[in-house]
Amino acid sequence: ADISSVHEGTAPVGYLDPVLFFDRTFITEGMRLLMLSVLKRLSGQGGDPVIQLQTAFGGGKTHTLLAVYHLVNGKAPASKMQGIPPILDAAGITELPKARVAVLDGVDLLDLASKPRVHGKTTVKTIWGEMAWQLGGEAAFAKLAEADHDGTAPGKSVLADVIGGSAPCII
Repeated sequence: ADISSVHEGTAPVGYLDPVLFFDRTFITEGMRLLMLSVLKRLSGQGGDPVIQLQTAFGGGKTHTLLAVYHLVNGKAPASKMQGIPPILDAAGITELPKARVAVLDGVDLLDLASKPRVHGKTTVKTIWGEMAWQLGGEAAFAKLAEADHDGTAPGKSVLADVIGGSAPCII
């Protein structure tokens, strides 16, 4: 499983297709609770704003991230994703909320400074720039373009503006 390849659309179909993914995935109690928290947060019912996954190697972190990714990207209705309707019921909602998603793979983005990504006419050189681009395209990137060009952190208020302007979002 590779969340970057899923996000880029190059993963094997069993990971890429949300219906197949949930058909082949056993939803553990931890995964269920995490998805419930995400759904509550996105539907304005609380839920944790920041979640840290801590499991041993091979403990299911990537699978859990993929489950959240597929849950919120809107590519399949909940009724088609095995195991999801009961989680919606537990959250007290009838439809999956959609969210913008940014996938930031540290290995994949390791050499952004020397090998920038090009999105149309926009060249991205930092992880912050890539996050902004994925969340809100050119408009979000413009908010921190100077810092991206200089290779510096854009600052808390700029990041809050980019993230807030892209809400609801999952990073």
